[in-house]
Amino acid sequence: MAKPKTPGFRALDEESDEDSELTPLYDDIEDLGQRTAQEAKGWNLFREIPVKKESGSMASTAWIDFSVKILKVGAYIFVFCIVLGSAVVSKGTLLFITSQLKKGKAIIHCNRQLELDKQFITVHSLEERVTWLWAAFIAFSVPEVGIFLRSVRICFFKTAPKPTFLQFSTAFIADTLHTVGIALLVLFILPELDVVKGTMLMNAMCFIPGVLNAITRDRADSRYMLKMVLRVLAISAQATAFVVWPLLNGNSVLWTIPVACVFISLGWWENFVGDIGKQWPVLEPVQELRDNLKKTRYYTQRVMSLWKIFIFLSCILISLAVQEDSPLAFFTEFSTGFGERFYKVHEVQAIQDEFEGFLGYNVMPLHFDKMPVEWATPLWVVLIQDVASFVCFMGSLTACKILIQNFSFTFALSLVGPVTINRLILLCGIRNADPCAFSHTIPDNLFFEIPPVYFLREFVGKEVAWIWLLWLVSQAWVTAHNWKSRAERLAASDRLFNRPWYCSPVIDQSMLLSRTKNEEAELTLEELKDTVTGDGSELSGFEVKKDVKPSDSITRIYVCATMWHETKEEMMDFLKFILRFDEDQSARRVAQKYLGIVDPDYYELEVHIFMDDAFEVSDHSADDSKVNPFVTCLVETVDEAASEVHLTNVRLRPPKKYPTPYGGRLVWTLPGKNKMICHLKDKSKIRHRKRWSQVMYMYYLLGHRLMDLPISVDRKEVIAENTYLLALDGDIDFKPTAVTLLIDLMKKDKNLGAACGRIHPVGSGFMAWYQMFEYAIGHWLQKATEHMIGCVLCSPGCFSLFRGEALMDDNVMKKYTLTSHEARHYVQYDQGEDRWLCTLLLRRGYRVEYSAASDAYTHCPEHFDEFFNQRRRWVPSTLANIFDLLASAKMTVKANDNISTLYIVYQFMLIVGTVLGPGTIFLMMVGAMNAIIQISNLYAMMLNLVPLIIFLIVCMTCQSKTQLFLANLITCAYAMVMMIVLVGIVLQIVEDGWLAPSSMFTALIFGTFFITAVLHPQEIKCLLYLAVYYVTIPSMYMLLIIYSICNLNNVSWGTRETVQKKTAKEMEMEKKEAEEAKKKMENQSLRKLFGKGEETSGSLEFSVAGLFRCMCCTNPVDHKDDLHMMQISHALEKINKRLDALDVPPEQTLTQTLPHTNIDTVSVREYEDSEISTEIPREERDDLIRPYWIEDVELQKGEVDFLTTAETNFWKDVIDEYLLPIEEDKRELERIKTDLKNLRDKMVFAFVMLNSLFVLVIFLLQLSQDQLHFKWPFGQKSSMEYDNDSNMFTITQDYLTLQPIGFVFLIFFGSIILIQFTAMLFHRLDTLAHLLSTTKLDWYFNKKPDDLSDDALIDSLALTIAKDLQRLNTDDLDKRDNNDHVTRRKTIHNLEKGKESKPAIINLDANFKRRLTNLQNGDSELISRLPSLGGNWATRRATVRALTTRRESVMAERRKSQMQSRPSEGTFMYNPPGMIQLDDMGGRPSTAGVYVNRGYEPALDSDIEDTPVPPRRSTVRFQDHFA
Repeated sequence: MAKPKTPGFRALDEESDEDSELTPLYDDIEDLGQRTAQEAKGWNLFREIPVKKESGSMASTAWIDFSVKILKVGAYIFVFCIVLGSAVVSKGTLLFITSQLKKGKAIIHCNRQLELDKQFITVHSLEERVTWLWAAFIAFSVPEVGIFLRSVRICFFKTAPKPTFLQFSTAFIADTLHTVGIALLVLFILPELDVVKGTMLMNAMCFIPGVLNAITRDRADSRYMLKMVLRVLAISAQATAFVVWPLLNGNSVLWTIPVACVFISLGWWENFVGDIGKQWPVLEPVQELRDNLKKTRYYTQRVMSLWKIFIFLSCILISLAVQEDSPLAFFTEFSTGFGERFYKVHEVQAIQDEFEGFLGYNVMPLHFDKMPVEWATPLWVVLIQDVASFVCFMGSLTACKILIQNFSFTFALSLVGPVTINRLILLCGIRNADPCAFSHTIPDNLFFEIPPVYFLREFVGKEVAWIWLLWLVSQAWVTAHNWKSRAERLAASDRLFNRPWYCSPVIDQSMLLSRTKNEEAELTLEELKDTVTGDGSELSGFEVKKDVKPSDSITRIYVCATMWHETKEEMMDFLKFILRFDEDQSARRVAQKYLGIVDPDYYELEVHIFMDDAFEVSDHSADDSKVNPFVTCLVETVDEAASEVHLTNVRLRPPKKYPTPYGGRLVWTLPGKNKMICHLKDKSKIRHRKRWSQVMYMYYLLGHRLMDLPISVDRKEVIAENTYLLALDGDIDFKPTAVTLLIDLMKKDKNLGAACGRIHPVGSGFMAWYQMFEYAIGHWLQKATEHMIGCVLCSPGCFSLFRGEALMDDNVMKKYTLTSHEARHYVQYDQGEDRWLCTLLLRRGYRVEYSAASDAYTHCPEHFDEFFNQRRRWVPSTLANIFDLLASAKMTVKANDNISTLYIVYQFMLIVGTVLGPGTIFLMMVGAMNAIIQISNLYAMMLNLVPLIIFLIVCMTCQSKTQLFLANLITCAYAMVMMIVLVGIVLQIVEDGWLAPSSMFTALIFGTFFITAVLHPQEIKCLLYLAVYYVTIPSMYMLLIIYSICNLNNVSWGTRETVQKKTAKEMEMEKKEAEEAKKKMENQSLRKLFGKGEETSGSLEFSVAGLFRCMCCTNPVDHKDDLHMMQISHALEKINKRLDALDVPPEQTLTQTLPHTNIDTVSVREYEDSEISTEIPREERDDLIRPYWIEDVELQKGEVDFLTTAETNFWKDVIDEYLLPIEEDKRELERIKTDLKNLRDKMVFAFVMLNSLFVLVIFLLQLSQDQLHFKWPFGQKSSMEYDNDSNMFTITQDYLTLQPIGFVFLIFFGSIILIQFTAMLFHRLDTLAHLLSTTKLDWYFNKKPDDLSDDALIDSLALTIAKDLQRLNTDDLDKRDNNDHVTRRKTIHNLEKGKESKPAIINLDANFKRRLTNLQNGDSELISRLPSLGGNWATRRATVRALTTRRESVMAERRKSQMQSRPSEGTFMYNPPGMIQLDDMGGRPSTAGVYVNRGYEPALDSDIEDTPVPPRRSTVRFQDHFA
């Protein structure tokens, strides 16, 4: 049956059967009151277009993006030069070393310092050769020592599996043979060849990889035979190196070339045996062995690295024996060789033949014996060789990590051979022409082994050097996988390279052949759809191991935001981020769906908002609840936020409403077809507060939505690994790219449990400025240090990404549900839930990381009181969790590979500094006042101690408002004192100079801040707020700590507190308390009337229906207490009356107001009788079917739907198990209150005593500074006086003194700053690499569109084009010219067009197809309006042509797929065949008794070709109870 089409444009014909999004939002025929659009009237055509606001995450970053692109261009060039240059230097210095190893080698000597008319040569002595043998040994050993240290570190601090005997034996044999091959090449073969031939021979080290490459080739490849022929030719070309020069030269030593080439190439066999299931079954045992070897490599390398050094050393001794020298000379001649010695120079005459040319030298009697040797030359050469090799390795690693592999890695290393040969020929030619050409650079007795011919033509022909081209081409063919190897951004070295290190003698070959060979073909769009055949098996041509489907690895992001009492501005920022996220996901989806793009960054998105305490008592009945103003504010703000994001007036479909066991649910469908679900929590039905909201979404998304899926456990495991929960606060704001950067970290390290970004506080005023600098320093130094040397201890709950699999682990999600029963639990669990969750992850061995490139913006407290209350929660919870981590340090270090004992020591130093921070600041204030105001230390101490003692007493005895008021006053006073301190510091620096300890420490602190800010150019403006941070140091490091510790027993949230209506249960409790209090008071009054009261005063009260009251005093004493009690009674009575009035219908109120004629002393009984006699039964409601809040008109007239039976049961079960509201037992509350107070008292006592003892000790030492000090070696002052009487000059030197405690301070805090600064530098490099890896250049190194193929053009521009085509702003389609200059703007014409235009479609997918259809039809005006198509008209035309071609190709593939397989029976990704489908997200009870979990449903525009059943319209109708 044909669907109605939205008028106004023609849809794509080939997709007319799947355009479900084009159906009207509502069936207006059924209910005219639900129309969302009205006919445009001429008088109401004027528009208000939203303006883009550049603030927060939407602030312009054009200059930053441009700068990063410039850096990326520089990175291409710089890394290319580094890799190529260092590899050439490494190879050249190695050949220089091997050129000195041949026994009896004669080198032409420079005659400039001898006799200019004669020729001289020198022959290497045994001592000279020994020094160069040591250089060769060091060159080989340094990389092996490096991998040994790395293996030891990983084995000790991380987990390294132990290999089996077979695995260890295989590694032992392969590494031993590889080492023997390297030794043969370096010690025997290269010394016998000239350096040019030696360089050429190094391109023939690919024999075994070439053979394996041919064996493991997939026979299903359409070009299998052609590739096999080329592989055989490559193997043959490599094999020619075995014989060509041994036959040509006739030297028997060169017959070791075949052995060396095979043994060396054997070292890279693991990278070329293919993947399991893709080649011959006979290779599977070898492939499994390879995989196990990689897992156990570090355990094996601890032994093998030392064994390989021993093997190479043994080969050196054998080489000496082969050359008829004593093997022990390698050791006995060491001291002689590396000492002062001389070499001998002989005069020679060249022997020439008329026909054969140069035949040799004839040694003459003249010689020189005392030519000094530069014995350190071998050490300098090997140092250059090792450094160059390491730089080449790091450059190669960097190139692969930041995705510039093809140019800066593969191309650079492929040029190493030709460039090295070119340079060597040039150097040797210069040296041949002039033996003294390099006398100032290279010692005259040393040089390369020069080729034996003088002309290049003879060398190429006579020496058969042309065959090197075959070796070079065959090496390029064997290593061709490097041009197409794929890797995620910032991949670890173990994933990028098959071997964890490098081989220094053959650096370029080792890097090219070790680069991981990706056998997996790129997933196609059709494979991502998980299409299944009728029997449930997958389509032929794609085999999957363990039932895992390709789409199981798709990234799934669940945005989980907790809200409470956010303001409209905060909600706006949050919703705008959500809508930008939705827009980005939609662009990726439509690019994949319509353009056939496989996006590596593609993700699926679902948004969940958990609104705490979302209900309040309704106005008409205390038993009914309605949503509170914060919910209605959220509902009203959605359309406004969508309009600002899409720059057009947007009105989304009203949210669908679901009654739930925990309250309710509102579900929006966003313009990008992603769902946004707001869970409304009723605190009378489910526990409120942030931690329990987190428990809700963890169990719902990971438990119910994942673990209840009817799929195999292997699929669940893969899905859980790629499912991420993005934990947010309700006031957060950031770009979608911020999440992408965190996902990169998750993909890089599978053991990463959580990741957080850079939090930027947003606000205005002094407190906001303080926090801007505080957050900056905390992230720049503290978080970066934690990331680099261990793990981040706290991933903030306002913006963190958690891996689903990590949360599901033992002792994480389950333990997170613990209810607080002890005082410390309230502090550790509930006050700092994000830090506690990270602590649980760290204890289970997961890593927590920080990405400085992922920026998020959150609103911060702008008022002093709010800030102090926020930190009152944070400080105790932080201390509690860190102390807990330190207490279990041994267990944590054992379980977590990323946390070491040194990291625990670092955290201990920080916690000591935090605890003693108030005492340190106090001493600083005392010292400053002593130095500036010139008052005694004792008096200065008393002046500073008095306000602190007063504040401490107030914090222990008074209310929070009084404490904060006093803190405000003291803060202002301390700010003025800090200005005095600043002046004192300046004067002290002027007096003592910059070399004084205090001056150096001050320069260190402020210099660190400045350099750190410069390295964060985007945030350098934070330095402006340093002044605010400085003047508040005493307040924040003394008063705030005191306030937090003294209010440790206060476990309230403290921020965003608002007065709300009381629930029926709360009002009932107040009513009972009022009755009990009144009865007790009246009983006491009656007893006093008859003289039986225990007190000496009392009263008798009479009342008439509560209208008149008479009170008689029985004793003429002070009635203040009784008067106070009466006031309380009066207030309670008013509450009682109000409660009674709420429970009675309005028409019955007259009955209650009739006066009573009887006087009753107990007036409560009177109202009870009245209530019973007048109450009318309230309309009964089922909260899971027809709750009162569903009818709230402020929630808009959306549809009403219901949860499935299974989901309803899930919520009931999880609430009963973990989330039942905690019953407020008075005894238990009193116990907890007492325990918290006792804990507070203990902590205050410990805190005060520690700081008091610390201050006392330091103060006493300060008083004894004349005896306890030592002289500071810098900055001393000298003075000279002349004594006339004695005729003598007296020179006096005044040394600055440093007390021992001051020295300890400098060492303690200086070391912390040094550690943090160093870690920050390395973290900056990691961040830069991350940014460069995500940056794509749209200029430089890019072909013109006309030079690109259609596929390449679309692949490069697909995402940008998709975002441009799906825009909701349809001015380009409606031909409106709103951006023209005012003189050319056609206002009236535009208004008339508005009268003719139809309501805009709030659907990104539909707008994409609409514009794409117009482009295919050649709409030139539309083409000119879309900037993503290109800069000029030719480029735009080429892009449109490519779009059309790609679209036709995708549709052809889709039709072909439809013909090969029957249509899928369901719309959900994980529904097995035959299961009954549920038609919408919330679902309904299944009448067949079969439940299909709705987890991970695709978008509504799924490519399944079955016509979906239209969603059932809700038939629930309610009477409108709202006036």
